[in-house]
Amino acid sequence: MSVMTFIQTSIGDLARALAGARAAGATIPPPASALSLSDGYAVQAEVARLRGAPVAGYKIGLTNPAAQRAMGVGEPIAGRLRAADILRGEAAVPSSAHPRFAEAELVVEIGEDLPPSAAPFDQATVARAVAGVYAGIELCSSRYAADDVDAGALVADNSNAELLVVGDRLSALWEDRFATLEATLLRSSGAPVHGGAATVLGNPLAALAWLANWLAARGEMLCCGQLVATGSCTGITAIASDERLTSRFSDGSEAHARIGHPADRRERI
Repeated sequence: MSVMTFIQTSIGDLARALAGARAAGATIPPPASALSLSDGYAVQAEVARLRGAPVAGYKIGLTNPAAQRAMGVGEPIAGRLRAADILRGEAAVPSSAHPRFAEAELVVEIGEDLPPSAAPFDQATVARAVAGVYAGIELCSSRYAADDVDAGALVADNSNAELLVVGDRLSALWEDRFATLEATLLRSSGAPVHGGAATVLGNPLAALAWLANWLAARGEMLCCGQLVATGSCTGITAIASDERLTSRFSDGSEAHARIGHPADRRERI
C-alpha cells in the first residue's frame, strides 16, 4: 500500500468514525498518532460530506495567542456549521451524556460573497460585507473519549463545534465599538464569566478577515447569508447537563439557551 493510499484510508476511516459518533451521540478514541492540520481539515471536510448538508456558517476557534500556544499552532482554526446546528431565540437544547462547554461570542451575518478573486481581505473589507452582528452562545463538545488531543485531531472533530445559538442583533453603528464591547457569560450552575471582544485577536473583525483569507486560499469563500461565530469573548467554560445560559454584551444584546429542557423547541435559521 502506498503512503498516499494509507493517508487517504486513514482520513476516510477517521471521518466515518467521527460522523458515526456525531449521529449516535457517542465518543471514539482519539487518533493513535499525531494528525497534521491539513489532514485534520481533510477529515473535517469528509465528515461534512458524509453528513450531507451544505455549509450554513462557520466557527472560529483559538482566537487568542495563549490558546494557540497551548495547541502548538500559529493561527486560529475553523469549523463548519449546518443549518441544523444554528439555533435562534430562546434555544432549548437537550442534555448530553458528554461534557459540554459554552462561549459568549459575537456572530456576524455575511451580506455579500467574498470570493477568492477579491482576496486578500482586511478588517475594512470584511466589515463592509457584514449584514448584521448578533449576540451568540457557542456550545462545544468533543467526539473523543480523551481530553488531550493535538490540533489536527481537534480540527478533524470540526474544531469541537456542536451548536450555535443566535440572539439579539446589535444596534447600528456597531463598527465603532466592536472591539471594545464587554461580554459576560451567565450560567445557573456557577459564577458569571467576564471577558470582551478584544480577546478575539484584538478585534473580531480580524478573526473574520482571517477566515475569509483562509477560505480563499482553499478556493472557497464566505457566502451571502452565512453566519460566522467569530471566537470566544469569555474563554471556554464547562457547563452542567441542566443549565440556563445567557451571553450578555455591554450594548445590551443577549443570547439565551436552556440546556436539559425536556422539550426541544429549537428555531432554526
